[in-house]
Amino acid sequence: MRPYEMMVLMSAEIEDPKEEVEKIEEVVRNLGGESVKTDFWGKRRLAYPIDKKTEGYYAVCNFSIDPKQLTELNRLLGLRPAIYRQMAVSLDEK
Repeated sequence: MRPYEMMVLMSAEIEDPKEEVEKIEEVVRNLGGESVKTDFWGKRRLAYPIDKKTEGYYAVCNFSIDPKQLTELNRLLGLRPAIYRQMAVSLDEK
């Protein structure tokens, strides 16, 4: 298990963005990972339009997962229509 931090950008049109964040945490748990902390930033203006949208919800998720499962996590999150972008970076192990 390796610690990761992932920034998630979600559509501003979803009704309950915190529910979408809970679904992301569930995907991490289903892949054998452990969700540590999630910081919900709320609705923000995008730096550039994505699908002609100018606003979105941001969240930062900290979790631990097997590095082999990270590709599958990115694939599963990429299939979700409410998620515009996600990027996971490896944290230093302490």
